[in-house]
Amino acid sequence: MDERKEEDDEEAWLQLRPVEPLPSQCCGSGCSPCVFDLYHRDLARWEAARASKDRSLLRGKESQSCPSKLSTETFLAFHISAMDRITKDTYRVQFALPGNSQLNLRPGQHLILRGIVDDLEIQRAYTPISPANAEGYFEVLIKHVPVPMKSPCVCSQCYQTGLMSRYVESWRAGDTAFWRGPFGGFSYKPNQENSLEQLPWSYREKTWFGRLTQDLIEELVRSCRREPFALVCGSAEFTKDMARCLLRAGLAEDSYFLF
Repeated sequence: MDERKEEDDEEAWLQLRPVEPLPSQCCGSGCSPCVFDLYHRDLARWEAARASKDRSLLRGKESQSCPSKLSTETFLAFHISAMDRITKDTYRVQFALPGNSQLNLRPGQHLILRGIVDDLEIQRAYTPISPANAEGYFEVLIKHVPVPMKSPCVCSQCYQTGLMSRYVESWRAGDTAFWRGPFGGFSYKPNQENSLEQLPWSYREKTWFGRLTQDLIEELVRSCRREPFALVCGSAEFTKDMARCLLRAGLAEDSYFLF
């Protein structure tokens, strides 16, 4: 009987073991803590609880509906108060905050949205578009992204909607979505420059359109009147390419920031 009880206890503990996230659950935005950081934290908590046979050590924060403050570690539930279709593939979604509370995000920060489609959990990063001092709500603009199917054709019929886009399409006012944050390692400080002469180059004279090349980046770096600092925003492949070009142009790793 004792051996059977030990086997049952062991099986019960294994069922409580945290599940390692799938790659799709990482938004790729460099959040801290990342979903994998949270997994390793929960795994360490589980191992400690199992060693001491104390399940109370597994208890974490409970999700709450319409909280007034965000959490970087726990997804919290926010009610959708309005949903407007701006274009055929773009939605503006408003989420409720209790009373006159504010989201209090700083410029350069973003939130992580969690969705589940076809039993697959996915996470993506979004930046609210509502004013920083908006009371009682925050808004997010979400564009549906078409994903090419396994076909050489490029017609619309051979594209399917991305997973998160499919999740957002299912929303209706009154539904609940889960967010955590805020994240963003770059802190924008307004009014740090008083004139165009203090900028690395004049925006009016050095505005470029077209493809970025190594030669162009090196020219831009050389044209700076003082030590440059580059801000790069784009897809994962784009930011990786730009980081490589900036390093070749002579910038140190702490002289650029990848969003």
